[in-house]
Amino acid sequence: MQIRLKNIGIVKDSEIALDGLTVITGKNNSGKSTVGKTLYSLLDAVCNLQNKAQSDKAYYIRKQLAKIENLFDIFRFLRYTEMDAEDGFHFFSGYPTIVRLVSGMYKRELHQEEVEQFAHDLEAELFQFDWLQFEKSQDFDKYQKHLSIRLRGQKEMDYAHVFRLQRDQALTILEKLFYDIGNDPELIRYARESINQTLQMEFSNQIQPVKGQDEPSEVELVDKESVYFKLMVSDNTVVDDDFPVFSGSPYKKAYLIDDPFILDDLDDFVFLRDRGKGENDTILNPNRIHSHNFRLKTILKAKKVVSVFEQTVLDDSLKTVKEQIDKILPGTFEFSSDGEYYVQNGLKLKISNLATGSKMFSMIKILLEKGELDGTTMLILDEPEAHLHPMWQNSFAEIIVLLVKELGVNILLTTHSPNFVLALDAYMREYDIAQQTNFYQTHTLSDGFVQYYCVNDDMGTIYQDFMQYLSEVKMLRNRCLYNAEEL
Repeated sequence: MQIRLKNIGIVKDSEIALDGLTVITGKNNSGKSTVGKTLYSLLDAVCNLQNKAQSDKAYYIRKQLAKIENLFDIFRFLRYTEMDAEDGFHFFSGYPTIVRLVSGMYKRELHQEEVEQFAHDLEAELFQFDWLQFEKSQDFDKYQKHLSIRLRGQKEMDYAHVFRLQRDQALTILEKLFYDIGNDPELIRYARESINQTLQMEFSNQIQPVKGQDEPSEVELVDKESVYFKLMVSDNTVVDDDFPVFSGSPYKKAYLIDDPFILDDLDDFVFLRDRGKGENDTILNPNRIHSHNFRLKTILKAKKVVSVFEQTVLDDSLKTVKEQIDKILPGTFEFSSDGEYYVQNGLKLKISNLATGSKMFSMIKILLEKGELDGTTMLILDEPEAHLHPMWQNSFAEIIVLLVKELGVNILLTTHSPNFVLALDAYMREYDIAQQTNFYQTHTLSDGFVQYYCVNDDMGTIYQDFMQYLSEVKMLRNRCLYNAEEL
């Protein structure tokens, strides 16, 4: 598997292999995180695409129904209880969908799978509703009296004219609604917009380089036989060329971990308010597009019911990995209304009070226990060693290699720690996954852009780069210590 980035962030044009464990090294601000953010955006955007689309379609239909509900001023004085009462408006018993709409009862009564049929029923009743017949009914006098009490002092209105205007507007909304939900049966546009908004979220709307945006940017995820993703970006937006940008995904789950401190505030979710685009919005619910940290918090805190059989299989497959994690973090985790705790020997410690380094181990352990890390997972780690002592860096490197070896997890990580790289280099040989491991080093080009180079056959370039800066400060220290020019 390979991901190719062209003119994304500051990456000029590079291909990165994703065969098991992929390690990217390089200086600060050299584009190491770009491939991870891009890969995460692609995979998360289409994860469970069918279910997301069904949920978003229901959300979209409800939004349009709410517009129609607010539109019908002609009926807004009629409440469900009055229509259903013994002395209520019996004429409306033949129009139960209109009653449920103007009363607002549909909001509480309808399940996700029922809203589309409700919209069709509403359209049929609006076409059938005969205002002239209503005027001839006994209910019409009560209707006029009902309105006159609330419109005291106002001029008499042409009820039939107002109804026709509002009905025509409602039917126009429904016509567009049915076109929108039936216009993309293969979810081509839906997938494109989901990827587009997720990329924009992760890159803060700057997917392309700040300079050099004249050329379109390209992203591809391919293997020898399949093209899974292929898209172009222009003006920081995925280009809509009517061709599918997504044909399938080799991974079912993607997690990006770059901040151990998210364990400190699992309850402090900031839900996005309506980010819709008004009349031109799409079926995709923009409020569902959240940052990778929000997604991760949701998974870490969520309760997951695992069957006895699943737990047996999980325990067996995790045995080797769990043994290594338990050497560092032997306790368990408890999430309740009282808070989040790390529990060991009966003692409960707030997770926020764990050492920062322990939090990185904690997130991996929780994901493992929830069954979230397996051969269908892409785990992206951005400088996971940043808060780890070299001893724990070695342990974490071994755990990473075991995740690939024992569970088939696909891992992409960035680092600028010579100790961590050496530990990964050593353990991937110890556990015989060298054929599934690729090391890359970023290089800044003369034009300021960055290129990724595979250094599997020349690992010395990574260590040489690290040693250069260690040598510089060592020489400085010697000059200060021994007052000598050269030693």
